[in-house]
Amino acid sequence: MKDMKLSSPSPLAMSVTSRGWKIEARVRAIAGAFVLLSAVLAAFVSPWWLLFTAFVGANLLQSAFTNWCLMSNLLALAFPRAASEA
Repeated sequence: MKDMKLSSPSPLAMSVTSRGWKIEARVRAIAGAFVLLSAVLAAFVSPWWLLFTAFVGANLLQSAFTNWCLMSNLLALAFPRAASEA
């Protein structure tokens, strides 16, 4: 079987933000908040919110294999000065 070499995370995704958090840590915090929020909404509003939980989980899984995450790119664009300081 051929060895698969994963590419390293993009410099934008690994940069330090103005508060000292890496964008990667912010992505995990946002994903966790989305999962908790959608679980609460599924319990009290509609079970259809579990689809959002599945969407977040699927994106986390694909980012583990591809080293590309839309949320990290959006955060890097939202904090351009902090991303360029790293």
